[in-house]
Amino acid sequence: MAREIDTPRARGGNIMNSPWWKAGLYFSCVRCGACCGREPGTVRFTAGELSAMAGALGVSEEQFTRTYIWDKYGIPSLREQPNYDCVFLKNTGDGPGCQIYSARPSQCGTFPFWPEILKDKSSWDWYAFSCPGMNNGEFHDFDEISKISAKYAADSIKQFL
Repeated sequence: MAREIDTPRARGGNIMNSPWWKAGLYFSCVRCGACCGREPGTVRFTAGELSAMAGALGVSEEQFTRTYIWDKYGIPSLREQPNYDCVFLKNTGDGPGCQIYSARPSQCGTFPFWPEILKDKSSWDWYAFSCPGMNNGEFHDFDEISKISAKYAADSIKQFL
């Protein structure tokens, strides 16, 4: 599952001050599912994202909440399967796939451009070890990465409002 480890604010750092990735990075999601499970974590979402996910499945927000959300570490999060995969990660025959890909939370859609992954090259490399899409595929320049990372940070704040 696409998960957070810590936040730049908690470390007192700012990734936008002359980042190591200022020349850009390569990433294309290969839909392998590596960021969607295999270890415990949380997948947070905004109220709008909850509504979109429920709509994608054709269920009410109340039913979606009862079926797919649990309180983990005091935070509403998407449930995990017993093997720690996200509840929406399923084997489609073509490999892993997200049942709600078009309505997935921002946390999922902004991976791997999270501040905690961009904080330094060693963090990026640690995640890239298990993500075959990192350092491969589409080139993302400084401005695009900055926008994606800012969206993640803004949506992270909305999750607690």
